[in-house]
Amino acid sequence: MKKKLKAILLSAGFGTRLRPLTENTPKCLIKVKGKPLLEIWLSKLEKLGCDEVLINTHYLNEKVEEFISSREKSKMKIILTYEDEILGTAGTLKRNISFFDNSIGLLIHVDNYTDDDLSSFLNSHKSKPDGCLISMLTFKTDKPSTCGIVNVNKENIVEAFYEKEEANYGNLANGAVYAFDEEFLDFVKKLSSNENDFSTQVIPKLIGKIYACKTFHEYIDIGSYSSLIKALMISDKKNYFENSFSTFVNSYLDRLNKCFDCPTLEKIEFLAVSLRNAWENGNQVFLCGNGGSAGNAIHIANDFIYGVGACGEMPVLPGLRVEALTANPAVMSCLANDTGFENVFSHQIEVKGNQDDILIVLSGSGNSLNVVNALKKARDKGLVSHSILAFNGGLCKGLSDNPIHVPIDDMQIAEDLQLIIGHLCMQWLSSNKPSKIFI
Repeated sequence: MKKKLKAILLSAGFGTRLRPLTENTPKCLIKVKGKPLLEIWLSKLEKLGCDEVLINTHYLNEKVEEFISSREKSKMKIILTYEDEILGTAGTLKRNISFFDNSIGLLIHVDNYTDDDLSSFLNSHKSKPDGCLISMLTFKTDKPSTCGIVNVNKENIVEAFYEKEEANYGNLANGAVYAFDEEFLDFVKKLSSNENDFSTQVIPKLIGKIYACKTFHEYIDIGSYSSLIKALMISDKKNYFENSFSTFVNSYLDRLNKCFDCPTLEKIEFLAVSLRNAWENGNQVFLCGNGGSAGNAIHIANDFIYGVGACGEMPVLPGLRVEALTANPAVMSCLANDTGFENVFSHQIEVKGNQDDILIVLSGSGNSLNVVNALKKARDKGLVSHSILAFNGGLCKGLSDNPIHVPIDDMQIAEDLQLIIGHLCMQWLSSNKPSKIFI
């Protein structure tokens, strides 16, 4: 008579390393590729021909029960067992050992993700070497210190096991998926009442009796945000490491960092010194830009009018006389309507600007007519002009007294540069305040 295939899905854990994500959702119901981990394993077992599954619950057990009750029924029988206190990975097996009578058994930690269908693993288990009581799914890990690491001999029998140790014992990790037969159950029945953890108390007793079956599929322990993100990013068509968020961030920050070469830093220093002189002499500072740059102009103006004087070295001083020409929507809409949008900044410079005041233009392309006209008007009236530009610098590059030009074709980095340069100036000014200022 053919033995049944039965499995325990360990699903009772708190998922503390994934909080606050798991504050209202048990870890086994965290979704990967749109499906809860528990569903991924149940579907895998159904395709494998599993006859019965036992799911232990504890934390947010009612959520698991609700999920199972709403799940489409299949030939595979599903049993839920609630634990008043979590019994431990071996404790659950010990309590439910009769569940596996006359069966091939699987013990699976649900908080793992793999696209392995386990068919090869199960076939390998059926031909395991004599003397082995259990088969273990193993995988290659890039974070050995977070896994249980196994050393195997040439027959793939486990000779040593190291549970989450910092020392280098290799990168073949325990996948926490086990297959076994009745002879293993006889071993389990002999465990003492306080031996309830599979990794630290059971596996060490099985050294030399575990058959390691390596999967060549992606295998991820969903124990942290980084591993969850990796699971979410897995795709059959794209390599995760080429498209991961961390890879993208490193590339982005590298491009940003390369913007600050020596010639650029010299121009930023000239801007900072010019602002200090304007602060000391009571000259007005104007900022302008469009879109995100308009918002950055307001942000930097806030830092200059207050932060430079209130922060850093004592004493506390009044800030710079500064105005973002983008800050008053009534003035902006009035001038745009009556004089044309290309004149919204130049008209304000005409009215408010004086000799030796400062104009700072923030622009990606450097070609918007309103900032171009502002620079022309500043030149006519004797203002000192600075600009923070990207791409090829545009017309503004040739019109500015101090063009801080970074030739990068990325508007987001261009806008980052505007704020970073503004913050560099603000912090330097707050630590290098004039001994006296014109009020």
